[in-house]
Amino acid sequence: MNAAAAQPAARATVSVTIDNEREVMAMNAWFQRWGPRIQCADNQGCGCCVDIWDVRAPAQALAELPAGMVRQAAS
Repeated sequence: MNAAAAQPAARATVSVTIDNEREVMAMNAWFQRWGPRIQCADNQGCGCCVDIWDVRAPAQALAELPAGMVRQAAS
């Protein structure tokens, strides 16, 4: 088992501003890389200007996203 798989999942809210190409590209790459190892609630954003997900993911995965896109959930 690799170290990322052994990490407990962290909870966070991840948001993407739809007209921010950098955020959209980062999120798409993140989902492709980490998708099988994360739990993600349905999109809670409006979809026209922002996408918002509550996720459980390895801390390493969350650390790969730009800091402004991630809000750690309270324990």
